[in-house]
Amino acid sequence: MNSESEDLIVEARATWQGGDSERALEVLSHPSLEENAHALFLMGEIHYSRQNWGTALNCFRRCRLINPNFDGALTYVDLILNILGFFHTDQFNP
Repeated sequence: MNSESEDLIVEARATWQGGDSERALEVLSHPSLEENAHALFLMGEIHYSRQNWGTALNCFRRCRLINPNFDGALTYVDLILNILGFFHTDQFNP
């Protein structure tokens, strides 16, 4: 990862932690980060925190395609699939 990419990811994380997730996503959309697993992971975390499950899932899966050893992304994939697959049986019993 080059210095510019690292700086952008650090800036995006700080911006997100400062409460501006929209601006953080703008920073992460920089063309140099398109195939960066760390940027995709952070983007996935931001979408996850905003409950944008589909977009977050796509980010984490793409992260794993680029770096199959990125275990944090696999954890998030499992979490999202559990959320999306949740079925409350008592809801359908009168």
